[in-house]
Amino acid sequence: MNDRPEVELANRNGRLHSAQRGALLDLNFWAAAVLVVAGLVVTVGLALVAETAGEVLGAVVPLLAITGWFAFVCGRRLADAFGGRLVAVTGWTHDFDTTRLTDEYPIGLHRSPPGFKSLESFSLRAGGRTYPLERKLRERIRPDRVNTVLIAPRAKVLINVLPA
Repeated sequence: MNDRPEVELANRNGRLHSAQRGALLDLNFWAAAVLVVAGLVVTVGLALVAETAGEVLGAVVPLLAITGWFAFVCGRRLADAFGGRLVAVTGWTHDFDTTRLTDEYPIGLHRSPPGFKSLESFSLRAGGRTYPLERKLRERIRPDRVNTVLIAPRAKVLINVLPA
């Protein structure tokens, strides 16, 4: 999907291609959206059955705060998915292998070796933030050369990797 010419062209112009929206509107987004709806339903139900103002404040306000947080997270992902600009970080890519990632290079790669009850995993550091690196993107990035990493700024999700 990320290696199609029209996707790469859109990304190089700082835009998310419609085929990439699934990276933002994934299971995490839909779980948060369900929690927002459920939180609103429960909040209204509790407000209707509450007999005193104390019961409303004690139950409804914390629930609204949690529901508001999930709505905020959903809103950030929606804003990035439909009209947000991508942030590009271009620079030399250094493979730290299993040593600790630093901001010494614009883009850093890290491998966490398999351990007790864990699988091998990969991460990428760019723009002062570390992102999990999925296999399809890991196959695209080349260490010891210049790459461009594209990030959805509000959702803070790694979208694509392009050779610079």
